[in-house]
Amino acid sequence: MKYLTPGPVHLPEAVIQATARQPHFHRTEEFKKVLRDVVDKLSKVAYGTPIIAPGTGTFAVDMMVYNYVNPNENVVVPVYGEFGERLAESIESRGANVYKIRWSIGDVPPPDEVEDLCRKIRNVKAIAVVHNETSTGVTNRYIEKMQSIADSVGAVLLIDSVSALPAEPIRSKVDVIATASQKAFLAIPGAAILFISREPRSNYPIPPSMNLHKYLKMLPRSETPYTPPVNVIYGLSASLDHILSIGVERYHEMHRERAEILYRDIKLEPVPKKHYIRSYTVTAFHTDKSKEIISELRRYGYVIAGGMGEIRDRSIRIGVMGDITADDLNKVVEVVNRVVDR
Repeated sequence: MKYLTPGPVHLPEAVIQATARQPHFHRTEEFKKVLRDVVDKLSKVAYGTPIIAPGTGTFAVDMMVYNYVNPNENVVVPVYGEFGERLAESIESRGANVYKIRWSIGDVPPPDEVEDLCRKIRNVKAIAVVHNETSTGVTNRYIEKMQSIADSVGAVLLIDSVSALPAEPIRSKVDVIATASQKAFLAIPGAAILFISREPRSNYPIPPSMNLHKYLKMLPRSETPYTPPVNVIYGLSASLDHILSIGVERYHEMHRERAEILYRDIKLEPVPKKHYIRSYTVTAFHTDKSKEIISELRRYGYVIAGGMGEIRDRSIRIGVMGDITADDLNKVVEVVNRVVDR
């Protein structure tokens, strides 16, 4: 089977080989050298200090929230899909006051709507935004503008970029980004990754496993406070070599080209309502034949995903991350269109 899913993705063989090795004891000089090298490579992908913790994208988001939000603070969250709801849920679990901007599926709220709400509420301490809404194939490409809004109202900007970076790059400095190893970073699940451009600001107790101060304190020694995902880091070293050899901008363009094959040729309506917000990592299409399409593609050796949230049974999602080719995508188009035309 070949995986064209939102993640985990189909991995290059070199990454699999790098991952499948005896793990070092994480306090040895040998492993410190590996970790130092991976952190250096991550710093070339996005702005900020890279932190690697054991966990998935969900843990990275929770870690971000608990280090930058205090109970009873006002936080604004644009919600335009399932992962926006989850981001709001994480913030609510911290005891903060969440103000949601609910927007229609397949679209994102204009930045001025977010700014207007922030100024209406007043004393907003954080704005939390999903960069790539995995459930609907929608990318919020207003991240830089959102940072300007956060700065203007005295808030911290929290970005969930779990299914975006580095294929959907963030080209300027933002306060905090949460992401993970198993999607566009081309590694196995297990590493929660954060890019920090602003010191953690929470003054409320934080579980030790997600306390960023502990990670930042040990980073200059190329160590982590707790056992890191050792073999995931081996794989990340290989995958980052691959990504950086291509170049982040070309890597982004590759994903755009792959996604455009599907957007152009599949005989279904994309979930994103505007071309500008179509995701280049996870494409999504409306259909009343989702089960038939998924089943038929499996017959030909391809795994895709069904929908999520309110369009769960009325959409499909096809990832374009990982070790896939134009031939794979053209075959997927052929099979999907055959089912659509029945």
